[in-house]
Amino acid sequence: MPNSYLGWGKSHGLGLTIGAKLARPDKLCVNFMGDAAFGMTGLDFETAVRCDAPILTIVFNNSIMACEGGHMELSHRLYRSRDIGGDYAGLARDLGGWSERVEEPGAIAGALRRACEQTRNGRAALLEVITAEETRFSHRKPALPKD
Repeated sequence: MPNSYLGWGKSHGLGLTIGAKLARPDKLCVNFMGDAAFGMTGLDFETAVRCDAPILTIVFNNSIMACEGGHMELSHRLYRSRDIGGDYAGLARDLGGWSERVEEPGAIAGALRRACEQTRNGRAALLEVITAEETRFSHRKPALPKD
């Protein structure tokens, strides 16, 4: 649908999605983010709850900052600096929203239907989808050659 996508980087989606929902309350507004991005801005989910902006946030939880592999190789090898974790569905519930954690691929469709129903009922919703680390990125350009 034309003019229906709003995107900016990895960690700005919650605020943008809240704004989109306030501007167009009749639309389903969905924010997709990884667990690291949620770690940076996830408390903005409380803003959606408090401002009655029933958005849907989908957090892909693979327990690692996957995109940072090449940049953090040494620190990760020595200190596991890319490893992250959390119960994002539990946090969303504690912040006053509806949430569900999805661990099996076959459960995604049902969870998505339940989450959309919650937004139609006026509640901010969060789905935490457990995934594996992705090691290949089709949109990444090759690194610059070393001098």
